[in-house]
Amino acid sequence: MPDDLWPTNIADSDLVTPISTLKQQAALPGEKTKELVKGDIVSQASGNLFIHSFFLLAPTLSYRYELFQVTHHVNFYPLNIRYINNTYQLKSESEFKDKLKEIFSAPHTLNTVHSILAQVRA
Repeated sequence: MPDDLWPTNIADSDLVTPISTLKQQAALPGEKTKELVKGDIVSQASGNLFIHSFFLLAPTLSYRYELFQVTHHVNFYPLNIRYINNTYQLKSESEFKDKLKEIFSAPHTLNTVHSILAQVRA
């Protein structure tokens, strides 16, 4: 039997991934809008980069709007968020959550959700 040179704690991890945080947040618009507007995440890997796009969906209209995009490497932080025409580099999970809270309550986001709701209800 070959020598095992790996540490015994290799599988021990309590890291919270950015995608986990995004998926938790994507579930909330549907709850708040009676499923008229939902959040959705589309993820892909490109080389060493993970790319997560956060969409707002109007299922009854087959409509989807990309609200922002998150990119990061395997170690999560720093990560980048591209929202509207700005890119923000965030260095920690707490900075990431603070920026998400700011984005979700920004006038642009609220106007977008309200506009989608108006279309759904028309």
